[in-house]
Amino acid sequence: MKSIRSVILQRIVMVAIISFLLSAAFTYYYYQSIVVKQIIHEDETKLSQTVRQLEYMTDDIAQFSFSLIISNQLQSFYKTYDQLDTFSQFALLSDTLDYLDENKGLRKEVSSFALVLPDRRVFWSEARNDRYFSERLKEDWYRNHIRSGQQHSFTEPHEMILNSNTVEKGRIISFIVTVKDIEQPGRTIGELILNLDYESFESLLDFGSDDFEDLLWTNQAGYLLYGKKKQEAGHPLTRSLLLTASEKQPEGISSVKGGYMLIDRFESNNWKLVTFISQASLMERGKIVIYLLGFFSMTSTILILLLMMPAIFRITRPIMRLYHAMNAVSSGNLNTSVHIRTGDELEKLGLGFNRMTDQLKVHLEESIQHEKDKRELELELLLSRLNPHFVYNTLNAVIYMAQKQGNDDIVRMVGAFIRILQDAVKMDGAGALIPLREEIRLLRDYIAIQSYRYIDMFDVVWDIRHEADDCLVPRNLIQPFVENAIFHGICPKDAAGTIRISAAVTRQTLVIQIEDDGIGIEPEQLQTIWEMGERKKNSGLRHIGLSHTRKRVEHLFGGQASMRMASRPGQGSTVTVELPKLLPNSRQLSRESASRAL
Repeated sequence: MKSIRSVILQRIVMVAIISFLLSAAFTYYYYQSIVVKQIIHEDETKLSQTVRQLEYMTDDIAQFSFSLIISNQLQSFYKTYDQLDTFSQFALLSDTLDYLDENKGLRKEVSSFALVLPDRRVFWSEARNDRYFSERLKEDWYRNHIRSGQQHSFTEPHEMILNSNTVEKGRIISFIVTVKDIEQPGRTIGELILNLDYESFESLLDFGSDDFEDLLWTNQAGYLLYGKKKQEAGHPLTRSLLLTASEKQPEGISSVKGGYMLIDRFESNNWKLVTFISQASLMERGKIVIYLLGFFSMTSTILILLLMMPAIFRITRPIMRLYHAMNAVSSGNLNTSVHIRTGDELEKLGLGFNRMTDQLKVHLEESIQHEKDKRELELELLLSRLNPHFVYNTLNAVIYMAQKQGNDDIVRMVGAFIRILQDAVKMDGAGALIPLREEIRLLRDYIAIQSYRYIDMFDVVWDIRHEADDCLVPRNLIQPFVENAIFHGICPKDAAGTIRISAAVTRQTLVIQIEDDGIGIEPEQLQTIWEMGERKKNSGLRHIGLSHTRKRVEHLFGGQASMRMASRPGQGSTVTVELPKLLPNSRQLSRESASRAL
């Protein structure tokens, strides 16, 4: 057997380990649920701000182009250019390009314009009759726009000469808008192309991606419009993000291999900004919180061990004294006492233990006497409830009827009733058990009375074996069962019935059975019949007879007796009572049974 000191030490170590593990789990939970979520939320907010800024820029560009295509100058150019002579065409083209150059200052992103007629003739604002821009329309950026079938869209970045005065090329994003005849909205008369300086978009995205490992800008077709500096479309991380984003990932935060991917979409044109936050980056940004929580967890665990060790050695010795004293009391030695001089709660506990043993001895003696008094009162209460005061009123009424009418039947009924009353007043402990012969005699008087009340309603068949006549049974044991057989078994079926009362001795056990062929009892009611007691007044059974008869038998015989009921609806019920075989000359057993009643 382990000593209490070693057990407490083991428990303290276990508490320290569990405390450390819980602290580590809390640290991980705090990091994953709070720190990581906070970092991701901050990045999501930054990404959303970048999307909104870029969306404002593109919306302004689109609105700018829409205002141009409905202007009188551009409408006149597209509708009348092919109808003019060469000189007039040159003048109209010059005026239109001058008009566009004048408006170019309204948007700093615009570097040049291109006018496209329905037959794909192109007039570029930087080289008006040069075929350079016409050749550019054969490139993928323009073909992708044609294949998309959209009325207006931004193209992916492409390279071209910025103006006719230099051969230096630069990156351009073009905004292509279809021009409709405002007088005939369903008629297409050309296209307007705004060539936008890529650096305007790049500077905005570079500023918004400072805290991101990578940032991608893709159009609605999935083409890459922007990748963070020093990362081209062929970079492994860029390729992985493009592949993941193209798999119809939902907008918002998605967990991917090695970290988290954030996607935000443009409301107007379904562009996407995609960024990636690696686990290493999250760990780096949240490591100070992890270090602090880990330090506090380790410190608290060590403090638990240091503070608990002295207390262990201080409390184990008096606890062992109490342990041995309690073992002595549990063995029945109530004269045990313990002496503890520690000057704290343990000393008070020892004094309380000594007072407890003294009070326990007094309480035990009082409990024995109280239980005797209680049993005697319970028996008196049960017997008194079985003899209600209305019996005396009945007797007076019967005597009056007999005197007035001179009816012999009434005289016989009263005689039987008087004998029952004489038996009922015997309430002392010595009269609690009577021979079965006497119980049957009183029961016959009771049945005789009921026969006058329920004429020709029932017959009684007696099967009392000779060896059972002298066996002792509780007074008034059988009457409640016969009463319930008459009132609740036979009377409700509106036909004559039979009650069979039998008694026999089997293996030192007296077996008494009361059977009837009445209406029976429903199974669900039968299951709880012995637990109903006085509270089940609507149960269909006399709420004093059965439950209190069972209580009397339990008081008298304890576990040596048993009572059970079997019933089938429409066929009748059977009550079986099994009692230990007691004879009048078995004085010792009789006294023990009588003492149970007290």
